[in-house]
Amino acid sequence: MSKISETVKRARAAFNSGKTRPLKFRMQQLENLQRMMMEKEEEIAAALYGDLHKSKWSALYEECIYSLEEVKQVLANLPQWIPDEPVEKNDNTKDEQPYIHSEPLGVVLIIGAWNYPFNLSIQPLVGAIAAGNAVVLKPSEVSEQTAILLAKLFPQYLDKVSVSPKPSL
Repeated sequence: MSKISETVKRARAAFNSGKTRPLKFRMQQLENLQRMMMEKEEEIAAALYGDLHKSKWSALYEECIYSLEEVKQVLANLPQWIPDEPVEKNDNTKDEQPYIHSEPLGVVLIIGAWNYPFNLSIQPLVGAIAAGNAVVLKPSEVSEQTAILLAKLFPQYLDKVSVSPKPSL
């Protein structure tokens, strides 16, 4: 079995176990992601400089700040987004309690872009985690140093099974 198939299989097993669905798990993963970005600013900026010659200011402002703001917004609102949403009754449902129940899709593949390799990998990751999905992240091979950094940092901060970075496919 290939490395990719094994990674997807582990992510699918994590999702099927129900591990990624509880609000507490999602919030914890997002808080860990936020902590990672704050604690590893220097390393992130260095990787972005190595890949794209972005200045520290540009790396932090264009890549990290937007990702941090995304995490903060989701952390502030996720508890209100999770509950079932009641819907208006009609003739067919007048004796029922109809509602919309959102379910995660399962395993999400995120393919990062080379020009904003951190931000365009992290922002979709935030949404996927918030929704309760497991994630396989494929950073751009063009931005190699950022891909290597994500592969190094994610296991230190995020659940190793439900979020798997793969530097190359």
